[in-house]
Amino acid sequence: MNKKPLPTIGVDKYTFFKVKSDDAEGTTYDTAQSLRGIVEIVPTDTGGSDVFDADNGAYETTSYIENIGHDITNADIPPAVDAAWRGLEMKDGVVEVGNDINTVYFGVAWRIMKSDGSYRYVRYYKGSYSFASNVGGKTKPSNGSVEKQTAKATYTAVQRDKDGKYYSYIDENDLPENVTKETLEEKWFSDMNWYPQNA
Repeated sequence: MNKKPLPTIGVDKYTFFKVKSDDAEGTTYDTAQSLRGIVEIVPTDTGGSDVFDADNGAYETTSYIENIGHDITNADIPPAVDAAWRGLEMKDGVVEVGNDINTVYFGVAWRIMKSDGSYRYVRYYKGSYSFASNVGGKTKPSNGSVEKQTAKATYTAVQRDKDGKYYSYIDENDLPENVTKETLEEKWFSDMNWYPQNA
């Protein structure tokens, strides 16, 4: 059955899980943490195709995708989240940034609201963050409306060692019969290894 495509009108519940381990045996994640204040999430994926020429013409075409991940715009990136994403430790409430930044991997999940009020649920299995300094600002005007500023970060996905996958998504209107919307809502944001077929 063909459903009418619907525009999206909102995004929320951005949740991240630190990757504890990832190998052929499986992937384990730390406890879920939420980032409130999501303004926008924009995929960074690009793709194309390569043509291999032989016999004086196109012989084989290979399609590919690259730069898999997403850019996020948020009301702010709190210091504790900033430190976690950079692989740093907060000490006495202070985040100190030097050249000793570690690459830390996270799984992430969020939901997108569609114009009929239903949701699309998205998750990336493994990736790392990069972002500019979180300490910029602009002076408050002496009169008139204050211009609100936001923080930005980029999440770059890598293949999960367990199965080579990057990300997945599901519309709540396409759930298997054995899965309720309530189960999807609970599991999607608490268990990165949950899969509808296993419910």
